[in-house]
Amino acid sequence: MRQAIVVSAVSLIALLSIPDVSAAQAQGRTIGGVVTRALGGRPVRGVTVTVTGSQQLARTDDSGRYAILAPDGDVRLSFRAIGFSRKDVLVPATQTNMDVALNEDVFELEAVVVTGQATTMERRNATTATAFVSGEDVTKVTAPTIESSLTGRVAGVNLQSNSGAPGGGIQMQIRGNNTILGAYDPLYVIDGVIYSNVRIAGGRGQIDDAAFAVAEDDPVNRVADINPTDVAGIEVLKGAAASSIYGSKASNGVVVITTNRGQQGRPQVTLTSRLGSFSLANSLQSRRFTSVAEAKARYTGATAQAAIDSIAAANGGQLPYFDLYDQVWHTRSPSYELIGDVRGGSGTTRYYVSGTWKKDQGIEDNTGFGRQGLRVNVDQGVGSKFDVHVSSVFNRAFHARGWDNNCNNYACAGYFLAYEPSFVDLRPRPDGTFRDPVPGLEQAANPIQTSTFAQNHTETNRFTGGVTVDYAALSTSSSNLKFVGAVGADIFEQQDNLWSPNDLFYERPQTLPGEAIQNNGVGRNINWNVNGIFQRQLGLANTTTSAGLQFEERQLGTSRIRTQNLVPGQQNVNQGTNTTVQENFTKERTLALYLNEQALLSRDRIILAAGVRAERSSVNGDVNKYFIFPRFSGAYRFQGLIGESSELKLRASYGETGNQPLFGQKFTLLNTPQLGGQNGFTLSGASGAPTIEPERLKEIDGGVDISFLNGRTTNLLLQRVPAPSSGFATQTFNGGEIQNRGFEIVAGYAPIQRADLTLLLRSTFTSNRSKVLHLPVPGFRPPLSGFGGLGVTFIQEGQSLTQIKAFAYDATGTPTATIVKVGDSSPDYRIGFTTDLTWKSFTFGSVWDYQHGGDIINLTSFLYIDSQLSSDFGSAAYAKRLAAYNDGVMTPFIEDATFLKLREVSLGWLVPQRLTSAAGLGVRDVRLGLSARNLKTWSNYSGLDPEVANLGDPPSRSFFFTLAVGF
Repeated sequence: MRQAIVVSAVSLIALLSIPDVSAAQAQGRTIGGVVTRALGGRPVRGVTVTVTGSQQLARTDDSGRYAILAPDGDVRLSFRAIGFSRKDVLVPATQTNMDVALNEDVFELEAVVVTGQATTMERRNATTATAFVSGEDVTKVTAPTIESSLTGRVAGVNLQSNSGAPGGGIQMQIRGNNTILGAYDPLYVIDGVIYSNVRIAGGRGQIDDAAFAVAEDDPVNRVADINPTDVAGIEVLKGAAASSIYGSKASNGVVVITTNRGQQGRPQVTLTSRLGSFSLANSLQSRRFTSVAEAKARYTGATAQAAIDSIAAANGGQLPYFDLYDQVWHTRSPSYELIGDVRGGSGTTRYYVSGTWKKDQGIEDNTGFGRQGLRVNVDQGVGSKFDVHVSSVFNRAFHARGWDNNCNNYACAGYFLAYEPSFVDLRPRPDGTFRDPVPGLEQAANPIQTSTFAQNHTETNRFTGGVTVDYAALSTSSSNLKFVGAVGADIFEQQDNLWSPNDLFYERPQTLPGEAIQNNGVGRNINWNVNGIFQRQLGLANTTTSAGLQFEERQLGTSRIRTQNLVPGQQNVNQGTNTTVQENFTKERTLALYLNEQALLSRDRIILAAGVRAERSSVNGDVNKYFIFPRFSGAYRFQGLIGESSELKLRASYGETGNQPLFGQKFTLLNTPQLGGQNGFTLSGASGAPTIEPERLKEIDGGVDISFLNGRTTNLLLQRVPAPSSGFATQTFNGGEIQNRGFEIVAGYAPIQRADLTLLLRSTFTSNRSKVLHLPVPGFRPPLSGFGGLGVTFIQEGQSLTQIKAFAYDATGTPTATIVKVGDSSPDYRIGFTTDLTWKSFTFGSVWDYQHGGDIINLTSFLYIDSQLSSDFGSAAYAKRLAAYNDGVMTPFIEDATFLKLREVSLGWLVPQRLTSAAGLGVRDVRLGLSARNLKTWSNYSGLDPEVANLGDPPSRSFFFTLAVGF
């Protein structure tokens, strides 16, 4: 194993001595005042006010007022609020009033980021690579999932859609590829609860005879269950030094989500309604036949030519042209969302309660997404030492997924339309019946008939909840000792019901027509941890020492009943003659210990951190072996270097984290084939690895305003072909090494900051390159990675991890043993650009997303060549693609994925208070908004969308009107 890692040693001084506890200082006075914005003077509600060195806490009300108990003598008050810079003020012993004006934190440097399981730090002091997105940014434009709202806002994050349908699955990838056979999704943590993002295939790929039934099933990732309006902030831990606090599940990064909580003061109620629609954003045209003779030259069968004559006779001797995409996908009934929340608190109790009801209509009949949820968050003080924090939410999500992607039986619209002549009308007759497909002219299918009668429904019920207890064991003017215990659970049940009736056109020719699938998945994630945190102030040094124990258990059970040859009209799985059953259950347990140290020195100019995590897991070959994941980081802040309030920070870090083996990779599984009508057992074709270990990611990360990184994953999970005498086709083992190198730039500029006008510009830049440094096996194609002759991902030593290779063909059109590189799926770089403009009571925002380079396999173009129905039939470009189709490497079907997208546009208006107060209904504020998503795409890609997988639902744009009323 080759390694070339240079680590800058950072010396940390652990200040662990605990002083004697002095007598509590007498509470001699109440300090009060008003907190306002520095620009404009408007009150700021929800500001947290604390007395330095004590547990006293207060929050401002709607008028910006606060009142807090403080000891006698001079005290220092700290004022913090999301979106504003922190301010510390000294209050003399003789003073009981303190008014404060806060500056807006336009670049969110005051956002609190995670530094440990129970510790946080202001983002301006962070020594590792993190990104923060506020809840306000998440909900600025109506988005189907929280992942959609991150596009263009976070450097180093690549988001790819599985489908253009509402609520469709999205794949998030942070800082490139860190694995070949392991899991690639980041870890999600919500209010301290580890959140499952598992994808459970429903079975559509089996019904549609897809080439890769699981990979092309378009399963929805379960992050779609999260209600974006509940989110207070999203933190993305990108570097290994940042994510290593979560151990061997964190090599792909960590997404930490915090939800809204209550605040002191009278109850505040907000009611929000959104109304909008989705429409087709892009479509493909088909070949126009200019004459009956041209159509007959293409379709030579007698039945087909008779049908062509009949269609022409009914249209004045000419063949009509139908926009087939417009017939299948179109704007349907409106989509809506209703949201209500109430927050408040008194004494030692704070609460936040919200409910949502969402219904998005897809652009294809009987498709869409719905979500209902109820969240209850409560914070309760118990005596002077204990604080209890409860987070809980119940969600129900419903997906009507439709029948799109790669279907070899032509059931999917995208696949079918590539073979359908444009002069055929697919729409039903006035009586609701559908015209039978003509043999030799059409494939035996009709996507409108399929979407009308077939069902592909997914329903998920989910509960996520956690309890955290804080115990303040010690509190003096110079030190604090706190113990934190937390337990959380994430439990869901997913049910998929699919029905393909017997009389659908593509079912009629089947040997066993009519099919139903009942698919069930039950997931349970449980995690708990206990932590001790000791903070001490010694002169200009502020240190935090934390240690703890963590436990996680993940369970997932899936089952599928598939029935074919159904009784006509029946959709129950017991009403067919050919029934197959599948069931799978996985259970994983992980136990870990950790120790972290943070030090803020020289008035927070020098920041040092170090930590180590020791972890063992049931998915490893040796369940009792602990794997160690260390991290070190440091930063130096230059304050006022280039003017008042300016700051320049140099930071560097080294960290190691891991990627756990997939469940079962250490076992050799059994197959149960039928022999002579009896079930028997045989060994599967894949051999397990009883000594399997986690993959290990080692990363050096450094930055100023421009970040550089150099990350390696070693001990890779790979497959090899063992000796034929072993009886196995493949064997899983550890070995090999890959490297990721890249740049991330995050820049911002506020050219205008006036009381009535502000303009904020932000931009992100991401570039990443991967390389296979060492591979102890010959080059290979990972499972389910591409379309054979059209190109597949090919893992090869010395080459990019995302290179695309394809077979060369001889003069007869037969693939040879030679494979050549035809592209690379990773883009050269990606740029996000956001604008936020505020003028008086109006706001305007936009998000632009630009990707340069990267290659994509255009399977749709290939199908249109195969059918001779491409819209540019007869052109030079068509001839070039046809030549590649008939003879040679199919490079014309590997296209550049460069694009520019206008992701979001929003316009908002805060109705003046003089107008709302005139109603006399106790209205606090009224907000109106218009928003659009995926408004426009500029790209040379000839397919539907350079992001969405081939043959999925075409991309859609959305427009929504929002009305929010606060009481």
